[in-house]
Amino acid sequence: MDQLEVEFQAGDGGTFPMTWGQQDFWRHKVRRYADSELRNHNIPIVVDLMGEVGPTDLATVAATLRRLVERNQSLRTHFCDCPEGLLQRIARSGTFTLRLIQSAPSASRATAEALAAEIAERHFDHEAEWGVRFALVSADQSTLHLVFAISHVVADGGGVKALIDDFLSLLRAGDGEPGRRWQPSDQAARESTERGTRRTRSAIRHWRKHLERIPVSMFPALPAELPAGQPRFRGLRMESRALSRTAVRLAADCQVSVASTVLAATALALTALSGQSACALVLVAGNRYDEDIRGMLGAASQNGLFGIDFCGGTIANAVRATHRAATTTYFSGHCDPAAIEELVEVVAAERGVRFDLTVWYNDLSAFADDAEDVGPPVSEAGMCELLAETVIVPERTWEGQLCKMYLAAVPGPATCYLTLIGDTAYLPVDSMRALLCGIEKIVFEAAYRDVEVAEIPALTGLEPSILRPSVPRAATSSCNLALVEACGGRG
Repeated sequence: MDQLEVEFQAGDGGTFPMTWGQQDFWRHKVRRYADSELRNHNIPIVVDLMGEVGPTDLATVAATLRRLVERNQSLRTHFCDCPEGLLQRIARSGTFTLRLIQSAPSASRATAEALAAEIAERHFDHEAEWGVRFALVSADQSTLHLVFAISHVVADGGGVKALIDDFLSLLRAGDGEPGRRWQPSDQAARESTERGTRRTRSAIRHWRKHLERIPVSMFPALPAELPAGQPRFRGLRMESRALSRTAVRLAADCQVSVASTVLAATALALTALSGQSACALVLVAGNRYDEDIRGMLGAASQNGLFGIDFCGGTIANAVRATHRAATTTYFSGHCDPAAIEELVEVVAAERGVRFDLTVWYNDLSAFADDAEDVGPPVSEAGMCELLAETVIVPERTWEGQLCKMYLAAVPGPATCYLTLIGDTAYLPVDSMRALLCGIEKIVFEAAYRDVEVAEIPALTGLEPSILRPSVPRAATSSCNLALVEACGGRG
C-alpha cells in the first residue's frame, strides 16, 4: 500500500453558515452521538471504473480527483460548532491524501470493498480533516476502482450520487470542464433570504399543527430489561417480490406513488402495533426539488414531521390520505432546524409532555435499481407463490442509536427491500419480524379487495401485546406460511 498527496487550488472559499441540511445532521447526530457511534454514519462507496470509462491510468484519475475537489466545496470544507454558530470553512487550497492499493485483477473488487469498509470505520474529525477519504485500487497498470468514504454531514444520498456523476463526467471530459455546480455557500446564502424565511414560517405552521395532536410516543411503554451482553439495537432486512408487485397494483388503484403505498402500510402497521389510531413518524426529506440543489454535492436532506389519524375507513382510503400527508411533510422538511428545535420545546411545554420523535422512515425510492427485471404480470395465485419467496434476514447490530425504530424502504420495480433497525428494549426482534410481515400483509390484502383499517390487527397479528411476549418465541426467518394459507383459503 502507498499513498499520494494531491494539491488543489480552487477559486472560491471562505467562512459561511452551515446549510440547513448540514445543520440538521450536525444537530441530530454530531452533537448527540459518541465518536464510536458517529462512525456508523460514514458512507463507504466503490465505483467500478472499467464499466464506466474503460482502462484508466493513475495519473489521469488523480488529476480528475483534484479537479473534483476544486469544483466542489463540500470536499474541502471544515465544520465548526463555534460560539458564532454552526459554520462551514471552505478552503481555497490545500492537499488531500489518495491511498493507492495494488491488487490481482481477479480480487480487485473484493479488495476495494474491504478497503471502503476500512476507511469508513473511523469517525471524521470535522474541524481538522476533510469529510471524505479517497483511495484507488489498481491492477496491471490500470486503475480499476475508485474507493471513498464520506461523512454524512458532507453528503447525503443525493450528494453521493452528485459526487459520482461529477467525477465520471470529469473523467470522460478529459481536459474539458463541465459547467459550474450549485455550491453549499450558494445554498446557505439562499436560505438566509426572505425566501428562506417564508419556507421556515410555512414549516413551523405544519410542525405546530401536528405537534399539537400527535401521539407523544409510538412506543410509550417502559423499556424491557435485556440480558447482559446482548446488543440492544438490531437490524433486519426484508426482500419481497410480492410486496413490490402488490404495492404497484395498490398504488395504481389509489392513483398515488408506490412509495406512498409502502409508507401507508408502515404507518398502519405501527398504529396496530401501538394500539393507537394515530401515527407520528419522522420522514427523511431529500429536499432536492429544484434544478440548482438537485446536483449539489452536499447535504440537503432534513427531518419532516408526518402525522396522520386513521379514523376507520378502508386501507385504500388510508393510502390516499397518507399520500396527501406525506406530500405536505416533504415540502415542509426544508427549513431552519434551529427554529424547529425551539418549536418542539415550546409545544411540549404547552402540552406538558416530552415528545419522543424517535420513529424514523426513509424512502429511498430514488436509489432503486430501475434495471431490475420485473417479468410478466403475475396473477393473484402467482403472487401467493411470490409470497413464499419473501425472506427476512438479520443484519448488523449496534450498541447505541438515538431512535427506537428506523425503517429504510427501497421499493424497487421487481423487489422491495425494507431495512429495519429496532431498539429491542421497546421492539423485540420477533416484533420487528412481525412488523415487516404486517407491512407486506397489509399491502397484499388491500391490493385485491377492500379491507377495513379495523381488520388489520386480526389480519396481521399486530397488537401491543406482542411487544412484550409472555413466553419465549422461536426465531423464524420468514412470515410466509400464514400468508400462503390465506391465499389458498381465498381460492
